Amino acid sequence: MGNVRFKLQNIFIENTSALDEHWWMMYRGDRFSYNKKISAHTLKEGNFVEFFTYFNTFSIAKWRKYTNIGSVSLNLTCRGHFKIQMFGHYTDGNDISKELFEPKEFYHTEKTEISLTIPTAIKSSVIGFQITALDFEEEDEEEEEIEKNEEEKEEEKPSFYLYDGCWSTLVDSTLINDVRIAVTTVTFKKEDYITGNMAILERELFYTDEPAAEHIRVRIIDNGRTLDPEDFENEYIQLVPNENTGGSGGYTRGIIEAINDEEYRPTHILLMDDDVMVLPESFIRTYSLLALVKKEYDERFISGAMLFYEHMNIQHEDVGFVHDDGSYGPNKPDMELHLWNNVLKNDQDIKYHANSYAGWWYCCVPVKKIDRDHLPIPLFIRGDDVEFSLANHAEFLSLNGICIWHRGFTTKFNACLELYQVHRNSLIIQAMSGICQNIDFIKRIDGFFWKELCRLAYNNCELLLDAIEEFCNGPEFLFAPNGEQIMKEHSKKNEVMYPAGSQYPDIPVDFDKIYQKSETPLTEKEMKRYTKTCNGQTLPDSALKDTVAVIAYDWFDDPAKQYMAKEILAVNPYDHTAYLRKRDKNRFKELVARQKRVMKYYETHKEEIERKYAESANTLKTESFWRKYLHMD
Repeated sequence: MGNVRFKLQNIFIENTSALDEHWWMMYRGDRFSYNKKISAHTLKEGNFVEFFTYFNTFSIAKWRKYTNIGSVSLNLTCRGHFKIQMFGHYTDGNDISKELFEPKEFYHTEKTEISLTIPTAIKSSVIGFQITALDFEEEDEEEEEIEKNEEEKEEEKPSFYLYDGCWSTLVDSTLINDVRIAVTTVTFKKEDYITGNMAILERELFYTDEPAAEHIRVRIIDNGRTLDPEDFENEYIQLVPNENTGGSGGYTRGIIEAINDEEYRPTHILLMDDDVMVLPESFIRTYSLLALVKKEYDERFISGAMLFYEHMNIQHEDVGFVHDDGSYGPNKPDMELHLWNNVLKNDQDIKYHANSYAGWWYCCVPVKKIDRDHLPIPLFIRGDDVEFSLANHAEFLSLNGICIWHRGFTTKFNACLELYQVHRNSLIIQAMSGICQNIDFIKRIDGFFWKELCRLAYNNCELLLDAIEEFCNGPEFLFAPNGEQIMKEHSKKNEVMYPAGSQYPDIPVDFDKIYQKSETPLTEKEMKRYTKTCNGQTLPDSALKDTVAVIAYDWFDDPAKQYMAKEILAVNPYDHTAYLRKRDKNRFKELVARQKRVMKYYETHKEEIERKYAESANTLKTESFWRKYLHMD
């Protein structure tokens, strides 16, 4: 009993090539040198570094609001002659103000742990600090042991050595919650991702002296059954072979395994994508947050941020929401997290939009929020995380530094997933769980249908109508694990992309301008003609331009680029591939006729269809159903 020192988060200075370009997410100022011999980051006299960054600030306002922290200290294990200036920032109306605390100067000839406590009465919501290296002439026995060549001997010796650091709190031990996190990650034939991520966790978390390590276990759900259990089985990691039931089946398998684990008895389940770059520090901070969270907030989902792997300093989403138009996206704008002001803005509490959700790229759910009769819906992929958050009336916690980097997220558009699977599942979760009732998904699908028809994307139009048609067929197809086969069949309608240069050598393509709007937008008269004739498809061929338009293959649409063009080359500028779309008046007429039939059937039978989905939820969400579905019994 009594007060104990509890680590909250590490001072994070990643010494890897992956983050080297984005070191401003860790610190700013002069670059540290790294001395491998003594495992220390060093600065020379006159150098300074600032730690008001995404990974190293301390979110004092959030920690005080949501957790039982006591006094908070910055703890550094270091050596040398240096000055530390602790400071913070806070919002003052629309302005950001800075608050300076009393600077401290230190002179230590040996490795020493120093501690600076954050003052109690402060305005700042986020705290950082700056270190300035001063003159340091004391002989260093450790440094003398390091072998140097003649050129290195001429260099100026460091004045500051940083071995380790963290933010910690002094807290009553009775206020520390019993936390056991069961991580579930689902994979399908992505051996390199899983192998790499597990190696990182073993090296930088599990087999270290981190207190959090004893409170975290990982369960890999192997939907592809391609992994060797002997490569993963240890005290921290378990491999579970599973049929390919998609993300929803894999995550639900992990949830069922966790809530029935009588030996470990997890308090939380962390659902995480496989094709991500993990950060062990995120797991450490997640554990610390849960260990000290106040009772009134202990049912919140911890929603880790998704950062772009291709642009590692940019955050795409921490908590998302379903927009009024039926699209999905983040509550916040994209954040450039190497910028100090965005570090503050990103960590402010905001009022989340209605229909907000936590994505399962990194989502930590309290077991007490899991009802065995209200598990995820068997949607295979897409929408299961949205439905689970909304149906469970989730509230959220997010924190700077709790994140993953998602690979390939910004460069891949899959029409089968985005146009068929997402829209079909949106209709299902709305009908089955009674969520998103203010959103007209049919209107969104219909809008995309006519837009894609104008872009001669006939296959895309097929996929959009498939989404409505299969929803209208009722929930019976969800009772059997046939999601993989359904996806394969619809994936055949994806346009087959070819290398643009070799397949279409006579069509000039400027890949840098694919996402630029036309310099001459359509006039009002041209736009009316474009819409009324579906980009000339009801007109004679003589009314068309004898040209090939070059457009983006994905969501980006600019009618001026494809206006009345005879053919359209849809281009992926990321990998320089393309697909040539050709006008087909017969197919155009067939699609318009089919659209009318599908829409009429939906409007006529809507109430009956939705009732069937709502009734099926009583079975499809239960543990007993899932056990049979996954062949667990």
